[in-house]
Amino acid sequence: MTPYDGTRPATALSPWTAAAVRRPGAEVRLYCLPFLGGSADFFLPLVPELPDWVEPCPVELPGHGRRLREPAVRDVPELARRLAEEVDRDAAGRPFAFFGHCGGGLLAFEATRHLRRRGLPRPVLLGVSATPPPHEWHLLTAELRTRPLHRLMPLLRELAGQRALHASGANAVLKREVSVYLRYRYREEAPLDCPISVFGGRQDPVVPQEATRTWSELSGGRVRHRVYPGRHFYIDDRWPEVAQNLARDLRGALGPARLP
Repeated sequence: MTPYDGTRPATALSPWTAAAVRRPGAEVRLYCLPFLGGSADFFLPLVPELPDWVEPCPVELPGHGRRLREPAVRDVPELARRLAEEVDRDAAGRPFAFFGHCGGGLLAFEATRHLRRRGLPRPVLLGVSATPPPHEWHLLTAELRTRPLHRLMPLLRELAGQRALHASGANAVLKREVSVYLRYRYREEAPLDCPISVFGGRQDPVVPQEATRTWSELSGGRVRHRVYPGRHFYIDDRWPEVAQNLARDLRGALGPARLP
């Protein structure tokens, strides 16, 4: 993989990438996808923790954050298609990677598959956090359909503590995003060829660690698993560690740093 040398012109910012932190000469752009109820600001703590050779690009999805006035897209494949087309335009031939939390990881996976179907450049690394393997997503949705409300209260409390989400709206957010998950249907395809880095919380009540192990079935590349103390939003207390390991995996995917 040839590092980006900073000589190609930067593309104009779009609503999807308005939160990007431009770092001229960075070797790789990292598109960060929030859970499907959050905004790009979810990744603000990650930005200063990443090395200068990684260009952070928190993605703002339609209907969220700065794009709240736009209609949200409630169909995962359609949203993934739009994201893939935007990333292909924005990356403009530069190496890039995905990192998504919860539903953002599912979206990153489907966007990667869309890019492959179109014969377009694909990410050098797919990073997923607190995300069930898509081919076993039906197991999560089956549980969500039958789980009593009181068993969702810990997750509601975590959502209520997220930036840009008011406690009074956490229940509505959860119902809205769960409906997105319930409609998702995995379509069988060949495994990806990029490495996958899987992050998660040891006490996550939504995505138990044993459920994440089958991510290894979805790529012919190396699949790494990292587990941290905490629940579904373990990452709020682990940004420096996650950034360090994510950067390490990105370096491995890109190859040795280019000497001046």
